[in-house]
Amino acid sequence: MKTPLRTLLASALLSAPLLASAAPATLTPEQAFDLYARVLLEDDAAATRTLNDALKPAFDGQDAVTPNPGALAKALAEPWQVVLASSGAKADAAATEALYAKALRDSKCRATKSVIEDNEYVEDQKLARITFSCQVPDLGDVRPLFAASLASDASPASRKQFTDAYTQALQSGARIPVSGTFTLYPAKDNGYWYSGNFDDLVGTVAGALAPFEDWMQDAQAANAPKVTGVPGCDLLLQQHRACVTKIAPDQLSGVDAMAEELKAKAQVKSADEMTQECKALRPIAEMMWTDACA
Repeated sequence: MKTPLRTLLASALLSAPLLASAAPATLTPEQAFDLYARVLLEDDAAATRTLNDALKPAFDGQDAVTPNPGALAKALAEPWQVVLASSGAKADAAATEALYAKALRDSKCRATKSVIEDNEYVEDQKLARITFSCQVPDLGDVRPLFAASLASDASPASRKQFTDAYTQALQSGARIPVSGTFTLYPAKDNGYWYSGNFDDLVGTVAGALAPFEDWMQDAQAANAPKVTGVPGCDLLLQQHRACVTKIAPDQLSGVDAMAEELKAKAQVKSADEMTQECKALRPIAEMMWTDACA
């Protein structure tokens, strides 16, 4: 995993407690991101103190972050316990939460680069685009077992093979890098970097740890009409068209326009870029869907 080089001052800031009488050091965008990652994913209490102390001048002396330790691990564990129970395996809530907590701690998401840009939406404001890298379990060998466990004729043994392999991968399997981008915004005369939206960070890691919805969509996308050539986009278009046909057929021209726009973008953007764009577009489309679309 790539990690940014740190000066002795940065190392002291991140690893040593700040004295109550000392003035907090201003964080670089990379340092602020690394602390956010440690707070949100690793439940690192020392990082929480350091980040809050550094940001207090920009937040009228108040804490900028108030994390809920264990909440993300619990959110990941609950649906997995349902999977375990449906396969006949014993579901231990505490053990499952501990499994995900360890995987989150081991993700070690860290900034690899930052670029400070003008904020096109706010005059005379900057923002910092952070590129980061994390370490997540390699689930490549688990994916075909997941697909087999969904087959209509899947045996209890095949389902157990999947759950055992997935659990083993999280516990002690090989790890691979996954990257993402994150945006930090300035506060108080551009001297402090903060964020109020952590989806790009948390979503990257949570999606890598529990990619089952994406896997299911990929399987469904294999049968979707090839409009853009990007499976996730083609599935979204198929589902959106089917729904609009049911609930608002007079608006199908809007679906046609959406398809043409995505098709044109697919000619100039990479498959990965299109996949991310359609992931962002999906919840917007789904807000229009009703129960009749199910």
